[in-house]
Amino acid sequence: MIKLLIWLMITAVVMAGVVFFKKIENKKKAYIVAIGSLFAAAVALWMQGNFAWHMSLLAILGLSLVTALLFMKMEEREQQEKERLKQERKDRKKQAVEPPKPAIEAEKAPERETEPVKEKSEKVFGMESIGPVGKGN
Repeated sequence: MIKLLIWLMITAVVMAGVVFFKKIENKKKAYIVAIGSLFAAAVALWMQGNFAWHMSLLAILGLSLVTALLFMKMEEREQQEKERLKQERKDRKKQAVEPPKPAIEAEKAPERETEPVKEKSEKVFGMESIGPVGKGN
């Protein structure tokens, strides 16, 4: 048990060193992983003298789960922000490409008004000669 916890602590220290000394694009994610691993190691170190070995392992597992949830929440927020920016870019491109619609409609509107209205002729042809069904002729 003690060997396992010592191995875990060494792993946490190495991970924290890699995270803090290596240049990483997204520092928030790296900090979440490093702090989660260090916190899990600290809790395991504290628990190994007072609790049973399986309780220490459960604590490590629980803290790893919390760290993973925080990491994925950050990932989800970044993905949503990327989608929002992508949609904004698409909207701006559409506005730049499309000509203004009111100008086109304004030009066509006067033409429609000047056209004479066609009235229905008095002569009845084809199906118009048959009255509506059920209304009586």
